[in-house]
Amino acid sequence: MQRYKIEDMTCGHCASTVEKAIRGVDPKADINVDLRTKEVTVGTVADRAVIAQALNAAGYESLPL
Repeated sequence: MQRYKIEDMTCGHCASTVEKAIRGVDPKADINVDLRTKEVTVGTVADRAVIAQALNAAGYESLPL
């Protein structure tokens, strides 16, 4: 499991964009977005750096937890 803090994620549209970015890397990823804590948990075999790069490309700076 990978966890990320995404401070700029504030609404449902943001959460959808984050999920779409992760699914672009791993379509089978298990993704849990928590808008209240601004955290995303990802069950994936993809490399952490690739996920972070996809999130950044979607406009969201992510901090690994």
